[in-house]
Amino acid sequence: MAELKDKFITFAYLKNEVDIPQNIPDNELDAKIYQAQETLRMLMGDEFYQDFKSNYKANTMSAVYDSLYQYVKQAIAWQAYEFWTVSANFKATRSGFRVHSEDNSVAATDVQMGILIKDAKQKSQYYKKLLIDFMNNHSADYPLYEGNCHNSSTGNTSRISAAKGK
Repeated sequence: MAELKDKFITFAYLKNEVDIPQNIPDNELDAKIYQAQETLRMLMGDEFYQDFKSNYKANTMSAVYDSLYQYVKQAIAWQAYEFWTVSANFKATRSGFRVHSEDNSVAATDVQMGILIKDAKQKSQYYKKLLIDFMNNHSADYPLYEGNCHNSSTGNTSRISAAKGK
């Protein structure tokens, strides 16, 4: 995959914000940033996302977009970290996924990885919630944002419930 050109965050910002080791190659993080930005697009709605992205690329961000950008950066960084954490110990090869190990280290156990993934997911959801709350609380500033679409921090707005007494 070619490097994502329209990133809202840099690799340096990502590594510093979420404490990803500096020796992790940028190309391992590029797809994670792309996935995180696609999640952002789902949360913002396509029209709002495209308008925000256009203003960001053209360096014509208004004061209200600058305020939003602070939340966008954190949400993308923590979502990318969540995506990265899931695959941090694994490398895809022609013969399937392999566990990465070094001479002086041991791969994290399933339980340890479960704890790390859970923590990353909770932080990611926290920052997505901050972003959504900010957009909802300032919806007058963002007319393209469809706050009534009932976005959740996971993006899953379907709710299934059992009928009482049935």
